[in-house]
Amino acid sequence: MKLFFTSIFSFFFLVQLTTGQDIHFSQFYASPLTLTPANTGNYDGDWRIMNNYRRQWGSFSSPPIPYTTISFGIDKSLYLRKDKLSFGFLILNDESSTAELAINKIFGSIAFHKILGNHSFNIGIQGGFVMKSVLPENLTFPNQFDNTTGYFNSDLSSGETTVGEQISYMDLNAGISWSGKLGNFVPDVGISLFHINQPKESFLDKDNKLSMRKVIHAGGKYYIQSRYFIYPNFLLMEHSKASDMLVGSNFGYILPSEVSKVKNIFMGVYFRDGISRNPDSFIGVVGANLFNVDLGISYDFNVSDLKVATNYKGGFEISLIYTVPSTKLTKITIPCDRF
Repeated sequence: MKLFFTSIFSFFFLVQLTTGQDIHFSQFYASPLTLTPANTGNYDGDWRIMNNYRRQWGSFSSPPIPYTTISFGIDKSLYLRKDKLSFGFLILNDESSTAELAINKIFGSIAFHKILGNHSFNIGIQGGFVMKSVLPENLTFPNQFDNTTGYFNSDLSSGETTVGEQISYMDLNAGISWSGKLGNFVPDVGISLFHINQPKESFLDKDNKLSMRKVIHAGGKYYIQSRYFIYPNFLLMEHSKASDMLVGSNFGYILPSEVSKVKNIFMGVYFRDGISRNPDSFIGVVGANLFNVDLGISYDFNVSDLKVATNYKGGFEISLIYTVPSTKLTKITIPCDRF
């Protein structure tokens, strides 16, 4: 039975990726440059380094060979009086297990931030190069499903005349967002479009174009008194008639600076679903801020139809963001004595 689920999942996973399924993180709010290009430089500091790691679906193979996703990003801001011009660089790697499908992405981004009082209006673009490779001999296709055994049989004809081993293309993304400060609430809202140029993407020598992915995100920290905060977040993505929605919140405590080098600790719960599909997973999160480093650790508990094969096991994820504090001089008024 487990072999059957493994075969089904391997084919499903391959179809999703080769037709444009994008890399995603459960801690989307802690992966700024993959969430929207407008996030390039949208923070209080001079520059920052971001690293995300995700490991999932290891229970589908024996021995466990999980699907892993790694991203590394860096961005830097230049001050233009009150406004900012920011530049970013992003590398992503995604590798599957049974299909041995590898995806590598290299992007550069630029964003402009118009500062008006406590509000920041942000616009960014992101462009880069995508490379995908696969080992065809490790793949299975619908024609290779053997009804007599209930399994895929690689000895049967796939029905495909040509299966390429590598594809590459240029990709273009853009986004806008608004962030501000409204009393004790620090909100952030944005919309983005990915794959604006709709590049051709197919291992099967077909004229398949990668459709645009539309993203809406919203979130913000609300401070309660001086020691507590809540950090709700929402994400909605639509891509190739498929939808993905994440919603939840972190709950944090700010530690006294004279007691610990840890600035704050938090925990949270999130839920992943689609607009017209069954629930996918519940996500638990814990984290802290220490020495200007934001650390987040999460785990996805699978509650979809695949829970029979996964035993509710989903994905482990860790996020790290190191931010160098701003060195921008603020305007200071020095009183002058009159004589």
